[in-house]
Amino acid sequence: MNLTCAHRWAFSAWGGALAEHSDPLAPAGGDEVTVRVTHCGICHSDLHIQAGGFDMGGGRLSSFERAGARLPLTMGHEIGGEVVELGPEASGLTLGDKVIVYPWLGCGECPVCARGEDHLCPRAPRNLGIQLPGGYADLVRVPHSRYLVPIGTLSPARAATFSCAGITAFGALRKLDPTLTADDHVVIIGCGGVGMTAIALASATSKARIVAVDPDPAKREAALGHGAALAFDPAAPEAAKAIGKACAFNIAGVIDFVGAESTSSLAVNLVRRTGQVVIVGLFGGEFRMPLPMFALKSLRISGSYVGSLADLRELVALAERVTLPQIPLDLRPLAEVNQALQDLAAGRVVGRVVLQP
Repeated sequence: MNLTCAHRWAFSAWGGALAEHSDPLAPAGGDEVTVRVTHCGICHSDLHIQAGGFDMGGGRLSSFERAGARLPLTMGHEIGGEVVELGPEASGLTLGDKVIVYPWLGCGECPVCARGEDHLCPRAPRNLGIQLPGGYADLVRVPHSRYLVPIGTLSPARAATFSCAGITAFGALRKLDPTLTADDHVVIIGCGGVGMTAIALASATSKARIVAVDPDPAKREAALGHGAALAFDPAAPEAAKAIGKACAFNIAGVIDFVGAESTSSLAVNLVRRTGQVVIVGLFGGEFRMPLPMFALKSLRISGSYVGSLADLRELVALAERVTLPQIPLDLRPLAEVNQALQDLAAGRVVGRVVLQP
């Protein structure tokens, strides 16, 4: 395999379509590792990255350019593949190892990174698929061998999704009360790839009854097949009342994988007193709630952003020990990336699209 040139699908204008690019690739140096990409999941965040930012509410848009992203930009942060080149100082891996890539890289020097939370780095994030070239390519250069996690006999296509969908769902679920019982309910709002992963993980690791909420009937049906006990359409008349009644008004936690104004409002209305709302999705807008309700309902509201390298290693270990419910995967050639992004934007994807170079 030619390791001197990487073939990528990248966009050269914010909001533009992706096109093929070929870039020279210098030999791996220091702790660097080159991975031949075999699978790369498409995340809903890629739509925001392609657009150039997130809706921050009030007509304001965040900027990936201000955050260090440069055009042409090669997206893709759910990367699985094979080690094909090791820098002279790289350790713990051998050529041919099947791995997934932890993409949420920080500066590596600040106190946040030092405690293993690179994904929350406040200084200079270097995320693969945003600031650094990602996995919509045949080759990806990883800055350090520690960011590669061997997957053993796990399915490479499925394991690739662990790097975002997996650890995002895993991290959000871990923020809920670990003492939930079979009498408690946890509502999952948004049954896309990450939400569906959360349903599967929750059904395998929690005693609580899982309730899915999504406007798409196909996604609600899929959720019921992957661990949800109940499923509801949030657009149905008096949906909040119907969901609450079906759960005996005992909803201990709500995880919002959409993160829109309407879904966050639904979440705080559904959860019981002393309950918890975890907001994960990045659809955008502003969070609005009467301040007295924080005290009157004794609510806990938190955010959750992807997960740590330790979370990824723990999730891989869990998948090796326990047979987890498997969400639908839609395998497509990398050359179909533009159509796949359009399908995701239009809500036509059930589960996760995984590209194959």
